[in-house]
Amino acid sequence: MNGLVVFDLDGTLALTSEVDDACWVKAAHEVLGLESIETDWGHYGHSTDEAIAMELISTRTDLPPTEATVHLVRDAFIRQVEGSLHSDPGLFQPVPGATTVFARLKDAGWNVAIATGGWRTTARLKLKAAGISDAEIPAAHGDDAHPREEIISAAIERAATTTSEVIDRVVYIGDGRWDVAATNQLGIGFVGLGGGERAAMLLAAGAVEVRPDYLDFSAFLSAVERRATPFS
Repeated sequence: MNGLVVFDLDGTLALTSEVDDACWVKAAHEVLGLESIETDWGHYGHSTDEAIAMELISTRTDLPPTEATVHLVRDAFIRQVEGSLHSDPGLFQPVPGATTVFARLKDAGWNVAIATGGWRTTARLKLKAAGISDAEIPAAHGDDAHPREEIISAAIERAATTTSEVIDRVVYIGDGRWDVAATNQLGIGFVGLGGGERAAMLLAAGAVEVRPDYLDFSAFLSAVERRATPFS
């Protein structure tokens, strides 16, 4: 069998959820003039950068809800992430074990991909800063689609082009309740990533298995094998 493990990014591969939230608040203030925004991303119709920007523009400003306006927000967000990286690289740490998890999964016979609601440019910045090599890793981002499930589907399709075998089982790794919802809609397996309150939230949202990190790779791999679902 030829399986695929698809990863979210913020909070799943890199411990960047906090800096991501802060950069979003600053970008929304800079471009949209908003004093505050909701950073519980499940509050929005789609928990992806492109969709969040459009929703904020449409519901909280008089600016035209166009791609050009969305891209003003995106560009401001990129500047904020770059600035945060320059001023405090320590904000961009990998989830423990994440720097080797791709290679170890490949050694175990699994394909890997990334599907994140974040914009492509900032996603790659965060991965690089966290020391996670995404070279030759198939990926889909918030630039590709608004609904998270469509981003996951795009990542699966791109991963399928990198192997001569048919991908017959898939599991998604994520840290948000929106990740649980997206995988439920797609009918694919899910392993949650997080500890403490995050783990409790994921379990309450319907996750069956949650791992705190990738340090116990054998336990993580066992969870992947249990939760991967047939895919065609």
